[in-house]
Amino acid sequence: MVLDMSPAKSNEVHRTKSIDLERAANGSLRRSRDESSESERLLSIRTIISGSNLKKKKGAKNLEIVFIVVFQLSSSILMSLINKSAVGYLSFPISLLVLQTLGTLIILEGGKVLKLLHYEGFKWEKGGRKFLGVAIAFVMPMVFNMFALKFVSVATVVVFRQVSTALVAIGEYFFFQKRFRILVIVSILLGILGSIMYGFTASDFHFLGYVYSFFYAVTLAVNSLYVKSIFDSLPKMSNWEKTYYQNLEGLPFLVMMAVPIESISSCLAEMKTLNVQGWLVIIVSCVAGFMISVAGTLSRTALSPTSFNILGNMSKPMTVIFSFFIFGAETSLNALAGLSMVLISGIMYSYASRSKK
Repeated sequence: MVLDMSPAKSNEVHRTKSIDLERAANGSLRRSRDESSESERLLSIRTIISGSNLKKKKGAKNLEIVFIVVFQLSSSILMSLINKSAVGYLSFPISLLVLQTLGTLIILEGGKVLKLLHYEGFKWEKGGRKFLGVAIAFVMPMVFNMFALKFVSVATVVVFRQVSTALVAIGEYFFFQKRFRILVIVSILLGILGSIMYGFTASDFHFLGYVYSFFYAVTLAVNSLYVKSIFDSLPKMSNWEKTYYQNLEGLPFLVMMAVPIESISSCLAEMKTLNVQGWLVIIVSCVAGFMISVAGTLSRTALSPTSFNILGNMSKPMTVIFSFFIFGAETSLNALAGLSMVLISGIMYSYASRSKK
């Protein structure tokens, strides 16, 4: 057999091979393009899904913040009003706080037994040691607030609440090197000026009541700054557990204060004379105590000290309005002007703090 190796035949073979190689290359290129297009489609789908999940998470976070804000506002208003009424029935404010703190612990433990709530029991190394300071910071503002409400109106306590906002701002400036806008500083000064005007013209002026109100403002400022720092150092601790530790360790301090300051026998005797309405107010105050304790824990965990105080200021206009109708309105025009300045300063402070620098 003789092979034909003529030039024409050889060229034909080369052309055939070239065509085959070109077809193979084109097929490989098409496959590469198809794979690239498929990868781009998959990447696009993943990006859309990731973006959708991010939006859902952001939406869920915003919804959580809204819930916390509404819960804190409603709890704060209820607590302020019910405490003013409660100290009218039981004139032993620290003992009343003992009942409210004990009520919070009973509700927490009851929820745990019913498996509605989940949190670990007391452990000294996990949270007990750190919450000693928190317990003191938690108890002191409540004590001074209750003492103040025995002598002055809710509106007066609201005015001194504004003083605590100024103190928190000063604390953040010195301890956390936070800088404030001019509008923030103006709002604080307006609040202080309104506080002074209200203090000198309010018809419920009582020296001891004002002293207690001032200490309420100071201890509340310390509370806002210190408790937030401790909460931030315990990111793995649940909010229920923080509320549990705070009340559990706060209870002994309240008892130790109640025994030497208040007459336990007189308190028990007064409790025996309470009518159904009186006991109902006390029970509602215990429920309100649980609500404000949980709301406070949620707010301190989610918000900065300044934002927490802003949130506290936001509840005060409604608190004052309700207190005017329930407990009687302030008749001094100068006092109302001072109170209005305090409330306006709170709104200005909120706006300036939330605005972008």
